[in-house]
Amino acid sequence: MLKTLPVQARLLIYAVLAIITLMIILTINPVVKIEATERGLIKTWGKLDQTVLTPGLHFRLPIAQQVEHVTIQPLQLNHDVAVGADGAITKDNQTIGANLTVFYTYDQARLVEMYQQYGEDKTRSIITSTLRESFKSVIGNYDIFKLPVSQAEIQGKVFEDLKAKLANYPITLNELKVMNYDWSDQFDTQIANTMQKAQEVKQKEQELLIAEQEAQKQVKQAQAEKTATVTKAEGARDAAKLAAEAKALEGEGIKKYNESVATKWDIEVKKLELEIARIKAEKWNGVYVPNNMYGPIPVDTVGGIKQ
Repeated sequence: MLKTLPVQARLLIYAVLAIITLMIILTINPVVKIEATERGLIKTWGKLDQTVLTPGLHFRLPIAQQVEHVTIQPLQLNHDVAVGADGAITKDNQTIGANLTVFYTYDQARLVEMYQQYGEDKTRSIITSTLRESFKSVIGNYDIFKLPVSQAEIQGKVFEDLKAKLANYPITLNELKVMNYDWSDQFDTQIANTMQKAQEVKQKEQELLIAEQEAQKQVKQAQAEKTATVTKAEGARDAAKLAAEAKALEGEGIKKYNESVATKWDIEVKKLELEIARIKAEKWNGVYVPNNMYGPIPVDTVGGIKQ
């Protein structure tokens, strides 16, 4: 029948049929492409198969089969804990809020289980509620004043508690961030009052420290003056003692010198006496010479001096 139609008419019919065929193929889409960052889950007449499609091109049965694309890249979940009735309560009964961010991935070996039992939305809901619970549980062990210096520790403990509670779920937790802590306006006022009181106490302590340092300075000055006076007195005493010892040594020297001179003179006198005796002995002729210095010397006019 088509052969009886003009050539142009036949070409037009062939073009229309080709377009319709192409549209049907595109509509039923029998070829599925799985990217490198995802995996494919097959549903046959709505029932989830156990087969997981890896990256590449895959064929499916049109109409009968559908393919769900599930990412294997890390997913980010943000959750804000607001200050108020539903906030975290510290050990000293202060309400705390914070911004929580968790990064997680699906367990590739349990993708079918994840999708079949939970689904992506329910999985996110479970992570969110558990994250909130872990944060509140850990915050309850800290005073509000310890939060600024314990942020890294708190974050680590929340992450460990979260991993323990989600250990049986088909996910892997990669990282947790706890940021932007917040608290009530009443506590801001309390902090301001506390800081003012602390500043006043610090100022008083500083004034006391200055007074103590000034007193210590005066004590040290007095001690220094006392030491200088004692040192000066001891120096004068030692100088006097040394002067007296010098005088004593000088007197002792003079004494020894005089004794030496006296001894020398005694020797000289003795030498003179011996010299005189020698001279006398040399000049004496054996005749007795009286030593009567007061009576007249007897004279013998005839025979000389009498014996």
